[in-house]
Amino acid sequence: MISHLLGTLEHVDLNHVVLDVGHIGYQVKVPASVINRLPAIGEQVKLFTIQVVREDDISLYGFLNKEERALFSLFLSVSGVGPKTAMAVISGFPLDRLVAAVAQGDTAMLSSISGIGKKTAERIVVELKEKIAKAYALKPSEMAEGIRGNQTAVSDSISALIALGYSPRDARDAIMKLKIEGERPVEEIIKEALRVLI
Repeated sequence: MISHLLGTLEHVDLNHVVLDVGHIGYQVKVPASVINRLPAIGEQVKLFTIQVVREDDISLYGFLNKEERALFSLFLSVSGVGPKTAMAVISGFPLDRLVAAVAQGDTAMLSSISGIGKKTAERIVVELKEKIAKAYALKPSEMAEGIRGNQTAVSDSISALIALGYSPRDARDAIMKLKIEGERPVEEIIKEALRVLI
């Protein structure tokens, strides 16, 4: 397993680069988001890689940081999502927006990515929502985005439910089911959310 490559950038194409490491040229597939951030040809670059072995193909996929590589790996773990689809997802939006979209169950945003249908977007959310919330330690304020009502009160309510032992996903889902309009005390929101959760 090749974990990373540090070498000279020799060639850049639409979806791959060639990296010279000790006079050996490695062809590495990279998302569009990586291509836009590469140094000039002839300069050194470090790519964090994942090697994907299939019956008819052995490919290296490269990223500029470990977080992108970890996210790619998580998308690969979803049934029906292969490297090509995972690359499309990583290329579609910045890392923080992708993480927030999955954690918040934003299937509309995910299915707006080329190659991702509604069913695939739903499967990604179902299989990765909790893993991503834990792995990327989303702040309650980020989990509160998209829920109507006072953002501070919603965020504090999510924090309180997590402190009571509920998962970030369950806390957010419970509060989403409430009709929070105007200024509502945090205690009131928590009580109503607990009724939903019990």
